[in-house]
Amino acid sequence: MSYNQDLKNTNIPARVAIIVFLNQAQDQFKLRQFGDIVYFSKRKKYCLIYVNQTGARELTIKLNKLHFVKKAEISPTSELNFSREHEEGQINKLATEAEQILEENEEYKQ
Repeated sequence: MSYNQDLKNTNIPARVAIIVFLNQAQDQFKLRQFGDIVYFSKRKKYCLIYVNQTGARELTIKLNKLHFVKKAEISPTSELNFSREHEEGQINKLATEAEQILEENEEYKQ
């Protein structure tokens, strides 16, 4: 279950992260008016800003039009599945694939 699903029963607005890739590191200060800057990488020149979910798509389009922004996109975090069943299924799938690869390698050695 995601955080946004938990917030549906409350009056707290759902938030979404937007990843903004910048031309220069100093341009991060210009993004303060659009949302809350949560993370900034000086080396990779990108920011992670949180905004309300209702206007996130429009804001992404607006950010992409700015001259100091290389690219802006909505973070796919809300689409990820963190349920226990999904994670166990992924682990089991990887384990069976690893066992098959080990068996194939043993056949080549003989």
